[in-house]
Amino acid sequence: MEQLPEADAQSLGALRYREPHHADLPHLVSFSGGRSSAALAFMAAEEGLLRPERRDAVLFANTSAEHPGTYEFAAECKERLEAEFGLPCFWFEFCTVEDAWRGDYWRRASYRLVKPVPVEQDSDGYRSSGELFEELVSLQGMLPNPHSRTCTAKLKLYPSHELIGEWLGATEGPAHAGHHWQPDPSAGGGGRSRQGLIDPALVAERYSRRGGTASAESALRRAQHLASLPPSRPAQRWPDFTGAPLPPAGHGARPVPMRGPGAALHVRLLGLRADESNRVGRVLSRTLFAEGATTASCTVRTQPPGERPYFPLHEAGIDAAGVIGFWKGRDFDLDIPSGAGNCVFCFMKGTSSLVELGTKPDARRSAGTPSDMGWWSDFEMRHLRTAPRRNGEGLSRFGFFGVNSATFADLASGRAEADGRYANGTPACDCTD
Repeated sequence: MEQLPEADAQSLGALRYREPHHADLPHLVSFSGGRSSAALAFMAAEEGLLRPERRDAVLFANTSAEHPGTYEFAAECKERLEAEFGLPCFWFEFCTVEDAWRGDYWRRASYRLVKPVPVEQDSDGYRSSGELFEELVSLQGMLPNPHSRTCTAKLKLYPSHELIGEWLGATEGPAHAGHHWQPDPSAGGGGRSRQGLIDPALVAERYSRRGGTASAESALRRAQHLASLPPSRPAQRWPDFTGAPLPPAGHGARPVPMRGPGAALHVRLLGLRADESNRVGRVLSRTLFAEGATTASCTVRTQPPGERPYFPLHEAGIDAAGVIGFWKGRDFDLDIPSGAGNCVFCFMKGTSSLVELGTKPDARRSAGTPSDMGWWSDFEMRHLRTAPRRNGEGLSRFGFFGVNSATFADLASGRAEADGRYANGTPACDCTD
């Protein structure tokens, strides 16, 4: 057998809790699918920092835009964490459901647990062709951009808050979401009779009446896409989505509150490293506002008031080189090109970097999916929004890079302004926060 290279010794050491009682709170690891958060999960499990009996767990939010290698790596991590340490590792996704509000039916955000296999192989599997971006933009009517990173907030953070509320409540699993009306499979036509209770034409008309700036055609197309999706998400059971042994569910258990003064306390372990002090500082500053919330509406939405973030890699002095050292000698690793990241063509990387990345060979890229720049170009053009300028002179164009900026079509053609506003990227987003 080939001898693996010796790994650099890495250790988290004892975690210094800001309050002694934090040691007794459930610990939840935010796993992005990358090396740093994966190293954190394995180190914490190996050193006894994570304890399943405390309802500790690892959470992976799928955006449907990860690199194919990320899905393989995340699946391997899940299997090993559950088999070797009995630690539940849940994959989950954003989804929408129909629900009643103020005498009418609307589409609202929810989430679902998924298995680490493609949805094409199992109806409970994960999506990887940009479906969740399509659903998100159809719901909110605008593309994510550097000033409104809704892909992070709505595809990762908000769904995780819902999941945590049900997990910490010792429920049997995510409760049914949406109404209970079942579509008639024998009914023909579109809209209301085919899938749910919402008429896409009425949704588009309501959007226009309220001053929406997108075209009527665009508004109707988005509403029709949402109407084609399932109107509800059936109840799910935790044991169906993890191979780890689970603590018993409570009799009549209900989700714990995640907002307001009674928000459930829990420790969130984040894979920010010693060379990411600015990001650590930003999260801790945000924590001051979150912990100071006194009502359900007065809070920082991206961070529940009961969340207590900790950064074991940063505290232990482990930087990017240290993470690479951790994976030396391991018999598996993340197999993606250097610089690709998990979300390969994230607009936060900067237009210059994206043009360069688009020219690099990558045999794992799949045409028609977010691992290929062409998908981002087509998606952006389909959802590009224009609106009259405030001075009344002409139209403003809103895309992934903000107002009247470069588009992915420009980048796919190798065009990027060297001195453009987003040429060199913007501060790292909160994908792992």
